[in-house]
Amino acid sequence: MTKLAVVLAAALVAPVLITPSIAGADQRQDGPGVPPMAEISGKTRGYIKAPPSAFVEHGGPEISKILYVNRCTGGCTFTKSTYSDAITNNTIIGEFPVGTQFTVAEFAQSEQVWNDTLQCLRDAYAPYDVQIVTEDPGAVPHHEAVLAGTWRDINRPGVLGVAPLDASTCEPKNNVISFSLANDHVADGLQLCWTIAQESAHSYGLDHAFECTDPMTYIGDNCGQKFFRNKASPCGENGPRDCLCSGSTQNSHAKLLSVHGANATPVPAPTIAITQPANGSTVTAPFSVVVGATDKRGINKLELLVNGWKWAEVPGSRNQAFLVSVPREVPDGVLDLTIRACNDLDICGAQTITVTKGAPCASADACLTGQKCEAGKCFWDPPTQELGDACEYAQQCLTGTCQGLSDGTQICTRSCFAGPNDDCDEGFKCGAAIGQEGVCVPASDDGGGCCSAGGDRGGMGGALAVNLGLGAAVGLMIVRRRRRA
Repeated sequence: MTKLAVVLAAALVAPVLITPSIAGADQRQDGPGVPPMAEISGKTRGYIKAPPSAFVEHGGPEISKILYVNRCTGGCTFTKSTYSDAITNNTIIGEFPVGTQFTVAEFAQSEQVWNDTLQCLRDAYAPYDVQIVTEDPGAVPHHEAVLAGTWRDINRPGVLGVAPLDASTCEPKNNVISFSLANDHVADGLQLCWTIAQESAHSYGLDHAFECTDPMTYIGDNCGQKFFRNKASPCGENGPRDCLCSGSTQNSHAKLLSVHGANATPVPAPTIAITQPANGSTVTAPFSVVVGATDKRGINKLELLVNGWKWAEVPGSRNQAFLVSVPREVPDGVLDLTIRACNDLDICGAQTITVTKGAPCASADACLTGQKCEAGKCFWDPPTQELGDACEYAQQCLTGTCQGLSDGTQICTRSCFAGPNDDCDEGFKCGAAIGQEGVCVPASDDGGGCCSAGGDRGGMGGALAVNLGLGAAVGLMIVRRRRRA
């Protein structure tokens, strides 16, 4: 027997398992045809038990790329059934006896709200190979996202949206009909988008996420446009809980990518503009780079590269203006300053300016360990050393880290998580190098030792990103590359 979770998006007024604090997110509840609360697994979510035929494949198990958004022009008629089939308009949704036909009223919001909602939905699904259509695709496998009607049409008081979810495996399903009850929403494309993105994604196996910028959330309507996020977010409604099928976190982006694959047309990179200092100017330490960066998904991080080497990474935000300080350790000379602004998909936009700090270098003696001096610039050659290779300084390593071992040698390594299934390469274990826990070391190393990897200059210094609109520090990440003694 397959457990079928009916996940209801709403602010319900009856006694329920979960009461959301906002409208626009979905909710599970007790109701006709649902077992008593004592019979509901987990006590925080309701589901009805249904045979495997509750989901109709039509054409095999391959998941369709078609997402049909139906505005129900003139009204849509559905039949309450024991299974969901978008091709024949049979649905398990609707509090009616099996066999009852019911009608969902057509989309009653303005054309502007319709267009805004569709554009927002397309933005949300843009990274994936999904075809969003507004014409009935007919007798081919698809998902049907009804964007019309009110709770009265499905006989669910207060509900704003509802979708079936296979709660036994959290596997994606074909021919699912979800309902986003547009005529009960305020005239706001972002609110409607929130609901229809969440309900349609349930058919692809997504649980709720306790993350306000993800459409799978219940949290607040002040988080801006919501996207399926590339991050491990706790599952849950009004607080974290275990995920429906396994684990405690969900990566909505990774889940949809595994279901549909990537869109052949990549998501546009963030736009970025360096406003200060001026290109070609002369600067004195300390100085900062003023950056404007925008992306629909928000800016997840900013990176500072000086003459090709990444000196710092700072967290981004939904704000558009940032201040990135250039570390004092950067040697004098001609500096090519590159700022990379990346969204949560690690798609980045970049801009480079050239300034001169102090005097241009005349030789490598004015530079840091391992650097060369050409055309007045101190720079490191691109790294070539692999994990485990001998190194003298971090900038030789493709991993960006050079650490000392118990025998006094230094190798290129990287951070890792420990345990029987650690993430180090074959022949390595997640152990301790000198002065640092949780790095990949040769499996034969005993983790002891006496020496660090050098002095105190060079490499990835501090960079501070300031939200200029709030005048507050966004974050700081410092990793220092050491100069040889």
